[in-house]
Amino acid sequence: MPQLNPEFFLSQLFWLAVFFSFLFIFLWKVSLPRIATVLEKRQNKINDNLATAKELQEKAQEIEENINLKINKAKQDANEQIKKTISSLQDEVSSQLSNLDNELEKKISDSEKEILKNREAQINEINKEITNITKITVSKITNINFSEDDIKNAINSDQGSIN
Repeated sequence: MPQLNPEFFLSQLFWLAVFFSFLFIFLWKVSLPRIATVLEKRQNKINDNLATAKELQEKAQEIEENINLKINKAKQDANEQIKKTISSLQDEVSSQLSNLDNELEKKISDSEKEILKNREAQINEINKEITNITKITVSKITNINFSEDDIKNAINSDQGSIN
């Protein structure tokens, strides 16, 4: 093998030093700075993405808080609207009930008046019939004829004790 021949050691060491020096300088000046810039760009991009993610997360939290505030406000508004509606319905129902009570009282008083009127008419009718029955009975039992005025006076005098 020619590499192990001692006469080529010096030339091999020379070329080894040249080659490694060239490789070292090439890596140090060209390749490593490019790799460093790529790594730096990558790190910057990761940092930018993390910062953007934090900003978006903060914005999302703000939006969530705004949404929660709006939901709470909407619930409060809905509750207030429901309370107002219930209150207005209760007022309306109470006014309708009072109107119905007034109408019922009026109808009851009208009915009472009608009943009293009918009662008076029926009492007058009964009095007329009593007068006729009394007149017929007395005339059949006795031959005495009473006038209708006498019979009415007798019935009217006893009517206070009947009622």
